[in-house]
Amino acid sequence: MRKILLGTTAVVGLALVAPAAFAQSASLIGAGNHGAAGSPAVATSGLSVRLGGFFDFTYGVVSDDADKGGGYTGTRAAGSQARQTTDMRTESEINLYVDGRASNGLHYGAVFELQMDNMTNTGNGTGVDYDELYGFAKGAWGELRFGQEDSAASLMQVMAPSVLWMGRSDAWDEFVVGSNYIGAGINDGNDSTKIIYLSPQFSGVDFGLSYSSNRNEGEQTTSGSSTNAYQRDYTGLTNEISAALRYRGTVGGVGIAASLAAQFADAAKQSSTGASIATRDQNVTVYSAGLVLSGLMPGLSIGGDYTWGKYRGTPGGASVAQGVDGSDMIGLGAVYTTGAVSVGVNYALSTQSN
Repeated sequence: MRKILLGTTAVVGLALVAPAAFAQSASLIGAGNHGAAGSPAVATSGLSVRLGGFFDFTYGVVSDDADKGGGYTGTRAAGSQARQTTDMRTESEINLYVDGRASNGLHYGAVFELQMDNMTNTGNGTGVDYDELYGFAKGAWGELRFGQEDSAASLMQVMAPSVLWMGRSDAWDEFVVGSNYIGAGINDGNDSTKIIYLSPQFSGVDFGLSYSSNRNEGEQTTSGSSTNAYQRDYTGLTNEISAALRYRGTVGGVGIAASLAAQFADAAKQSSTGASIATRDQNVTVYSAGLVLSGLMPGLSIGGDYTWGKYRGTPGGASVAQGVDGSDMIGLGAVYTTGAVSVGVNYALSTQSN
């Protein structure tokens, strides 16, 4: 079967990060990927409240075959100019972390991540919405999260290393069009409401499980024009389950991070009109293995990951029809850090059936 190769985009980025004084405490439960040591805690009604976040400025030099012809369609009016090859973007979050302890020692709280992303909103790009929004409870038995958060596979998957958050599941692809997420991690960007369990570590090994009823946020609306109007009517992916097994440790002076992750979901049963689908898509299956080694040379981290399964778009993001081949993706990366300077390179090759 003919395959389409989607991997013609190259982006060069320069990221400027806010000082540590504006970043959240990395030791706080529920801290996101942008965490750094910093902000003080304020006691409020027996709870610890921390304010954090980040600011990111990126300058991009873009070479994208799908971009040259006028965007998604690949066509443009006679005499028109191709799109600019350079651009700039900003992204920021204000994060609120609330945690406390019950009289029985249970550690509990909530995380509110407010994002200001000019790719999310129209107009001047200064609108605000939630990135993640979830509660948690933690003890010696592990951590339970419930709310709008990444899946267990997404949280624990080991992928090729990158500089800051310029990896394949992060900011590098903001400049490109089309299928820019086919090289991303499992379930990237899907913060649907779910329940997540993350185990404690045992000799460097931990695991996680998560479940989401569907890919929405839980409120059933009555308006047919709303994207949530049919969320419980089997018109999209349902019963999304993910799992991950991870190891982090040191062997002979070499740091090792490795993971096996998987995600499954049932394909849609009905069309948007409520009619039963005679021949349903294949159920979604995604598997991934990753390995990163650090310390082979001072300041150097190298690694890669391989993902495969029955899916389309973002790994785990959409189902494929019966008789259509699966998808696969390999990613490689290396980062060298000396002092305050990090230099990295990422490569990904993703194929999906036509």
